[in-house]
Amino acid sequence: MADPLRPDGSRGRRSYPPTNPWRYLYWVASRRKGLMTAALLTSGIALGGLPILPFFLTGAVDQGLGQRDWGALVGWSLGMVAAGGASAAMIVWSHRLTVYWRMDASYRTLQLVSRKVNRLGDELRRKVTTGQVVSVGATDINRIAWAVDSLSPTAGCLLGLVAVGILLFNTSVALGLTIFIGVFAVGVITGPVLSRLQNSQERYRERVGDITDRASDIVSGLRVLRGIGGEARFNASYRDDSEALRKAGFKVAGPTAWLNALGEGTPAILLGVVIWISASQVASGDLTAGQMVAAFGYTSALMLPVHWLIGCTYRIIEGRVAAGKVCELLAVPEREAPEEVLPGPREGAELHDPESGLTVAGGELLAVASADSEQVAAVFDRLGGYTGSEARFGEVPVARMDRDELRRRVLVADHDAFLFAGTVAAAVAARDGQGRVAAAVEAASAADVVEALPDGLDAVLDNQARTLSGGQRQRLRLARAIAADPEALLLREPTSAVDSHTEARIVDRLAEARTGRATAIATTSPLWLGRADRVAFVHGGKVIASGSHHELVADHPDYRTLVTREAA
Repeated sequence: MADPLRPDGSRGRRSYPPTNPWRYLYWVASRRKGLMTAALLTSGIALGGLPILPFFLTGAVDQGLGQRDWGALVGWSLGMVAAGGASAAMIVWSHRLTVYWRMDASYRTLQLVSRKVNRLGDELRRKVTTGQVVSVGATDINRIAWAVDSLSPTAGCLLGLVAVGILLFNTSVALGLTIFIGVFAVGVITGPVLSRLQNSQERYRERVGDITDRASDIVSGLRVLRGIGGEARFNASYRDDSEALRKAGFKVAGPTAWLNALGEGTPAILLGVVIWISASQVASGDLTAGQMVAAFGYTSALMLPVHWLIGCTYRIIEGRVAAGKVCELLAVPEREAPEEVLPGPREGAELHDPESGLTVAGGELLAVASADSEQVAAVFDRLGGYTGSEARFGEVPVARMDRDELRRRVLVADHDAFLFAGTVAAAVAARDGQGRVAAAVEAASAADVVEALPDGLDAVLDNQARTLSGGQRQRLRLARAIAADPEALLLREPTSAVDSHTEARIVDRLAEARTGRATAIATTSPLWLGRADRVAFVHGGKVIASGSHHELVADHPDYRTLVTREAA
């Protein structure tokens, strides 16, 4: 796992993960070929050797007990003890190696998924649902790991079945044919059951993703739902989804029950048939008593391999379904990297979006007003390089800039951006703003929020700081954006959840804190519009007017109507 990765996450031409579920399982299982070989070999010796133990019974019964040769009896018994000890040692080593193999597959898949999510970045929410990502991390990675874990016992069990058939053929052709015919019949019966199981698992997995999406939406919007009386309605929807998931689970249980029945019943039926045939042959003199005892032992030894084989097959089917979901995530298209990365412009360069006509000049406080906030959000995303466009930073195309440099110099801050768990200081400091935390908190008028917490800046908050109100969380997000101190800061509705007195303080303090830095605010609040150096009025995704707030109010009725409605 120490191989160097390409920028796209691959490990070279031969090790790039395939997008077919079965091929992906093979790929993730075969990355460490030495470990794979050792796990399969030890499992083959451990489980494949179990049926050989009854071979010693033949000698012990026929040569030891039958001929009253106590030396032969002791020799065959010691041979059985030695073979059993070797088998036990191999089982221990097989288990240890299989655990290493399983964990390698788990972390390798986790690494691939994490890198994919990081590369998608801001595009993730547009292309993949929350439920898909959460279910991959919480369920699918583990199921892939257990599917890999099941490969070594599967190989050992299959080898054990072959060993039993060969040993029984050497004892009696009729007994050998009985085993092979029985195993073939089980395979014929199991095929359709496995197909049903895979289809049921796929439907069940889809329901898991749906209900995870629903739960995520409810948790993230719980305060809003309670405020508008929608909690009961969404709870009812969640119950409906849960019922659908339960029914899908029952459909998985049917094929699983049939597989378990086959796993438990087949060896017992075969054992009965083998005892009947071998007893008949002993009575006719074709078999010795020792050979009958060995045949009984060979067939009894089938019980464990067949039982494990059924369980392993179930896990492999689960892993195949999970691998399909991982492959879907890995196959999500990413934004193409520029062929030639260009260095950014000089400090203080303007940002310009040709599609809308918006320009954010260096050092100015710009307010961008629009009746449709999503139109402004789209403009900001183009300026920040989150979507493909012809936007420029100075004379340099944004799409061709180094991504790290662009993120450091241009920050697009949403009013609902995620707040990570940790101390308040860590949440606000973000990238490299540790020394600016207190000043940023003051500029965002969030000092009262921090002071109300038991440990101030050292207080620990959970994800999204749900113990705080919407306005308090919004001020912490603004403080984080200010602490990052980017060259150009693009803010979306940074004070939409605070009262007018707090907003007035934020407007003055942020304008002072950002003196000499470009700052654009997407807002229709008169407090921001009146304080801005310039206002750009966006309609239909285009800048149709630009000037001071008072000039636009006087000259543009649509702007005046928008601002008046906002202020009313």
